[in-house]
Amino acid sequence: MTQFETERLVIRPMQPTDHDALQAMILDPQVVAYLRYRTIQTPEQFTEIFKTHFLADQTTVFGIERKSDRQLVGFYEFHSEENGGVLTYALSPSAWGHGYVAEAGRALMGYGFETLAYDQIEAHYASANPRSGRVMAKMGMHDFGEMHTFTLDNGELIHVMRYALSKKDWLVAKSA
Repeated sequence: MTQFETERLVIRPMQPTDHDALQAMILDPQVVAYLRYRTIQTPEQFTEIFKTHFLADQTTVFGIERKSDRQLVGFYEFHSEENGGVLTYALSPSAWGHGYVAEAGRALMGYGFETLAYDQIEAHYASANPRSGRVMAKMGMHDFGEMHTFTLDNGELIHVMRYALSKKDWLVAKSA
């Protein structure tokens, strides 16, 4: 079982006891507004993906647990692609604004490059959520601009922005 600790967090594989806390996040439209999980609408749909994805994948899906109270406050996951991985993450609203995503992300960058052997790690965010882009910059990622656009069910046009970090740049920053 792969687990990481930072000053304030434990980053670990999901556990069956995480079901309720993660369900509250995934079924919160505010949390998943721009994530692929926004299509999960019912507890039954969530329970299925919890079993088949969040619990089943112990090497690329991680819970973010706060050390101070042992509460699950979010998740991080890598989606493997050719030569690299794409990060997805989310936090419960009560954990927003505390720097947890950047703290966990810095710890997971090394895992992605060293253990998963990625040459590059990228992350995407919706232009309507610029705070997510700032988090990616704090993790050492570089802005590569707009990837594409899509329209939400409510008609809102979303610009998908891309940040990335190469293994080479990560190694340089790590040795500095």
